[in-house]
Amino acid sequence: MFTLKFLLLCFLVQLGRAQTCDWDQSTDPNQSLDPDSLAAGARYLGQTREVRNQESCRAACCEEAGCDLAVIGQPADGGMQCMLVSCGPAGCSLQQNSHSQFQVFRKKQQRQAEQEAPTGRHVVPLLEAGEPRGNNSDICRLPQKTGPCRGAFSRFFYNVTDQTCTSFIYGGCQSNGNNFESQEECNNTCSGVTGKIRSLAGQPSETRNRSVLLEEVQISAPEPAPKAPRMAQLKSEISADQFAELCEAEYEQGPCRASIKRWYYNKETGICQTFYYGGCQGNKNNYMNEDKCKSTCTGVSVLPSSKKIPEDDADRCSLSRQTGMCRGAFRMFYFDSDAASCKTFIYGGCGGNDNRFESEEDCMSACGGAGRRNGHNETRSRWTAAFFLFVTLAIISALLLATLVIMTARRRRQFRRYSSISDKRGLIGSELSSQDSLSVPESPKPEPKA
Repeated sequence: MFTLKFLLLCFLVQLGRAQTCDWDQSTDPNQSLDPDSLAAGARYLGQTREVRNQESCRAACCEEAGCDLAVIGQPADGGMQCMLVSCGPAGCSLQQNSHSQFQVFRKKQQRQAEQEAPTGRHVVPLLEAGEPRGNNSDICRLPQKTGPCRGAFSRFFYNVTDQTCTSFIYGGCQSNGNNFESQEECNNTCSGVTGKIRSLAGQPSETRNRSVLLEEVQISAPEPAPKAPRMAQLKSEISADQFAELCEAEYEQGPCRASIKRWYYNKETGICQTFYYGGCQGNKNNYMNEDKCKSTCTGVSVLPSSKKIPEDDADRCSLSRQTGMCRGAFRMFYFDSDAASCKTFIYGGCGGNDNRFESEEDCMSACGGAGRRNGHNETRSRWTAAFFLFVTLAIISALLLATLVIMTARRRRQFRRYSSISDKRGLIGSELSSQDSLSVPESPKPEPKA
């Protein structure tokens, strides 16, 4: 009974702590953690965890006494992720990023009202959501920023030197706020703003552009995560093809530029190791945590699998290439079923179909058999057509030859008949001529009697 009361008391204490956790409503969630804050003393608390919704991540931050920020990410090919950040004595800086895959929530501290206190643990956002965009707005004095992505979107920025709104090409991510979809919006926000061009956080813009590009950056010396107790694993079965795809493939960071801590199985060492994932277009040897990696790739029974190409791969290889809807420029490979070979094309970065591979080797390994099969069928069809054509020509030639023989025989027969008639006529004529040429002596006439 005492144990039950004690557990109930602990539950109520934790519930009260979660309920008293307040969040700073003045902080715009569509910002990202400034990488310089990590160098100044901010750090991630524990490992990246997968959550179902934002409330779960914020509740985890409330339960963690040293948590100042709840960073919630939604990668392009994964579930929602939660990262807890401790800002340290120097505090954290946020930077505006309306096209980020992350959202940042700041937890209120007891001494947040005392913003001048040197030991207060607080966050100093670079661009607050509620900051007025008037004549004195710092946003309008920021330099033009295309961003690291390779899209092509027509936007406008306020040129404080000329005091005009000028068009430029925006790459699609990592905006600094001086970025407007129309010239009218730019004029309404920044008209009349004067002064000098300001750089982010007091640093030159060129230096800022060379900083790490996404919110979760690799810490130079991340603190080792506590090892969970090793649990007994049931030996499972997996095919050789699946094992090669899930466990033997080399880890891929992908073309995106995030730095998300993930796990992969190293086939050389036979253990699961960490790497930093860019956020998109990786492979299946990519796990959220070490336990998932171990349960998939260690202690399993690998079954031999057939080399026959699955039907879905055959259908995949017969699709036409598609560049997708986005405007990036990624060099990819697709299988050309007509030529039975893999060729390159430029992929926009999103959309498209499954006939898309990152390397020619992957393309040939997936579709090479289909190419050989299609080539074999095509060769057979070509031989069939050639044989049919040969037989047709042979029949036509035989008919022509037979016709020619028949006509020749008839002509000879007619010629012989004509020749025999001519010979007969010649003989008759010669006989008549010979008879005419013979002279018959006339019989003597009797003399008349006296």
